Amino acid sequence: MKRIITVVALMMSALASAFAQNGQIVDDNWLKENYTRREVMIEMRDGKHIYTAIYEPVQQYLEKLGKKAGPIMLFRTPYGLKPYGLKPGQIETEGKVEKYPGGMKWDMANYAAEGWIIVQQNVRGKFLSEGEYENMRPYVSGPDGAADTVVVKGVVQVDDATDVYDSIEWLLKNTKNNGDVGVKGVSYPGFYTTLAALSRHPAIKAASPQAPATDWFMGDDAHHNGALCLADACRFGSSFYRHRPCPSTERLGSILKIDKDLYEFYLGRPLKEIDAFLGDSLRFWNQMMEHPDYDRFWKDRDPSAHLKDIRIPVLVTGGFYDAEDCYGAFRTYDMLKTMSPDCELYLAAGPWYHGGWNNRTANHLADVWYGEKSGAYYQDSVEFPFFSYYLEGKGVKPVRVNVCPSGESMRSVMEGRSMAEFWESYDVWPPKNMKFNKLYLSGQDSLSFRSMPSAPSEGTRTITSDPASPVPYMDVKSTDRDRSYMVADQNFASVRKDVATYRGAELKSNIHVAGPVKVRMDLVLDSENGGKLDADVIVKLIDVRPDGYQMLVRGDVMPLRFRNGFGKPEFVKSGKRVTVEFTMCDIDHHFVQGHSIMVQVQGSWFPLIAMNPQKFLKNPYTAESADYQKIDMTIRSVDSYLELPVVQEFQ
Repeated sequence: MKRIITVVALMMSALASAFAQNGQIVDDNWLKENYTRREVMIEMRDGKHIYTAIYEPVQQYLEKLGKKAGPIMLFRTPYGLKPYGLKPGQIETEGKVEKYPGGMKWDMANYAAEGWIIVQQNVRGKFLSEGEYENMRPYVSGPDGAADTVVVKGVVQVDDATDVYDSIEWLLKNTKNNGDVGVKGVSYPGFYTTLAALSRHPAIKAASPQAPATDWFMGDDAHHNGALCLADACRFGSSFYRHRPCPSTERLGSILKIDKDLYEFYLGRPLKEIDAFLGDSLRFWNQMMEHPDYDRFWKDRDPSAHLKDIRIPVLVTGGFYDAEDCYGAFRTYDMLKTMSPDCELYLAAGPWYHGGWNNRTANHLADVWYGEKSGAYYQDSVEFPFFSYYLEGKGVKPVRVNVCPSGESMRSVMEGRSMAEFWESYDVWPPKNMKFNKLYLSGQDSLSFRSMPSAPSEGTRTITSDPASPVPYMDVKSTDRDRSYMVADQNFASVRKDVATYRGAELKSNIHVAGPVKVRMDLVLDSENGGKLDADVIVKLIDVRPDGYQMLVRGDVMPLRFRNGFGKPEFVKSGKRVTVEFTMCDIDHHFVQGHSIMVQVQGSWFPLIAMNPQKFLKNPYTAESADYQKIDMTIRSVDSYLELPVVQEFQ
């Protein structure tokens, strides 16, 4: 392992201006002098038109840079791109539009300063773009990408790969460019970036899917391992899933009005009641309720399954504290590593919330601190050099893996320390010298790396999971899901009788974990009603600081109905022993000397995760109030453990 020691000199940012890497201040006034902005409706192969805003450098600025033309940086999104000068039915704005959206987003400052063409596009069916929007539209292009038009029963087949292909064809002919295209985006735009790579357009020379929406059943903000992420699915979906009757520049508001604490709002409401409220208005919500298992509907919406033989350089970016799409980044990286061995594959990850790397001054999340100006470091030292190297041949070939771990996080320790001293570089992720070490649970509420309990009688712990009083995901009241739950203090859960808490001894040396966390739980479920049961098991890995703060490092949920496969739900027989194994998303964390490791196991995480009825139902989304029941969950520590991906060996 080696540390990156590059020092970034110009990382300053302000509300009204941003320094690019070359020292150029990029603000609205500068853009008006050096760039033009026009809006066009680009025709797709099926005749629909897609709204596109194009920022092009003026000739004088290109001459100042000593360039004839620059590459194109393409950004595709389902979200708003105000200000809109076009009206529904218009094909192109006339002349220069003297309006710029807040400096064209600060993550684009480096590219504008170098005279690149910046293209921002609304995807099909959103805002002024024509056609019907389909959430996570299935990939239909063939193995050779979107170059050829496929017609089925007289209907031209389209997807987000064909749309990006057609857009690039138009842009190459109608802008002054050097013939090379880069694509990047965060979250949904990350999904569209993945589809851009799958388009296999020859002009695309590099792509960066960042926190990309990927598999919405397995690990994004709608589901985790098939468990419904209630708070996110309702909050986000109640506006985003709404049908748009015609092209418009207005954002559709939410039909779900939450005027009190989330826990109180959802408590006692079976999913059937929520479904009745939302279902008539939200097509995709209905589809989720109709597909509770991992079937073809969900598999078709996972672009990562198609990432075979991708030959362009790809920089995957993610945040270890990303509450929305942490899974998507590592899933995309893993699939490219496996299915596209000839791809020049890169990874960047740090202690960020969703899209936090685009915040140049980002240095903390809630009470967890991680140094200064992490976003500026990423933009200037990782992302921009990647695109600059592959689209203009500048600089040196990037390092394959750049990660910034979390660890000691007290403000007094971290504030004022430069990000450059924390970043680590590797050839591949997880690091080659990583080994899994089993961390055993004990019936005495302790943890051990070295041994398991000697007998089953010495290693059991029973908790009661009660739908009438589920374990909250945070100890705060809020009308919206708080992203800081990813690092929140777990002291509130440690004192609950329905949470099994296991704490290790104070660490005598540092332990560096980097990679996915594997979980094995040996359980027995019991109910006074007996019969066919179901349950969620939530496992949390926690770093206990000397000041008493119990920092969540990683937590996730696994429905026991899917213990033998996500496509074939199975009940748990009351009183019968079951074993479940699952993998939590990657971490990069230093458990430092003087801290201790804690693990918590519980049966609910509300309302982050919808309450499991705990009575087995073919479709749990149809549960009524009478279906919800208490269960006892016995954890058999004799064969329950976490496998931590340890890089630095411990004593």
